[in-house]
Amino acid sequence: MYLAGNLKFLRKKMGKTQDSISSELNIGRTTIANYESGVSEPNVETLLTFSNFFGVSIDILLSANLEKEGPGTKIIDLPAGNKTEIIPNHKVPMVVTVDREGHDNIIYVPVKARAGYLSGYGDPEFMETLPTFRLPGLNNSTFRMFEVDGPSMAPNIMHADRIIGEWIEGFDKIRDNRVHVIVHKGGVAVKRVLNRIEERGKLYLKSDTIAHRHEFPTVEIDPEDVKEMWYGRLKISSDFSEPAEVYHRLADLEVDMMEMKQMLKGKE
Repeated sequence: MYLAGNLKFLRKKMGKTQDSISSELNIGRTTIANYESGVSEPNVETLLTFSNFFGVSIDILLSANLEKEGPGTKIIDLPAGNKTEIIPNHKVPMVVTVDREGHDNIIYVPVKARAGYLSGYGDPEFMETLPTFRLPGLNNSTFRMFEVDGPSMAPNIMHADRIIGEWIEGFDKIRDNRVHVIVHKGGVAVKRVLNRIEERGKLYLKSDTIAHRHEFPTVEIDPEDVKEMWYGRLKISSDFSEPAEVYHRLADLEVDMMEMKQMLKGKE
């Protein structure tokens, strides 16, 4: 069993001390040290805490030597010939699903599953509970669909729209001021992203809304808090609302101008 070495490796990879882990997880520092040295082993509840914190499934924590192998690879059979894979080294998401021919499925994350996804994105058992599908034209990469919650990106992206994102593996792949889905310590955010890591050590998540601007200020994110990044490639929407208020104002103004011209002509 590789648990002790994996806990130490993952902690150091995150740049954290035993004291900081102890504080964040509310586990005694001596207890953390005993786990890392193999003197004692955590119970199932504590294992789950470590799994959620590090974003690595319990099975991988126990059975894979992460320092030498990365997260390892595990394939689990799903109904209708689909499979779930845990992919090494985060070059693709930790968990993907594939069909009988080995093609990546698109996993759909509805709003009601967001809280679970935040802690279970690396857990194949949780990921198996989410719907999967395929779309033509989305090939040669890994994609995931997220349901939008709230008006922060209106009118470009509306509440309950679906965003299909393409996996990006590094911060250098972020396209400035474009829509991304950022899975981070605080939640799942569909926002425009500004990459200012080199200048300020931060990512900035911006909303499109004007009407609700005061409710959705720009958010700073520390890069170490980012778990996954997806570049918005496609929007699926059922919104057929009328044009925006600005359009109506312009239309009204045009009508007013026409009436004024007719009145002036009538006085000539």
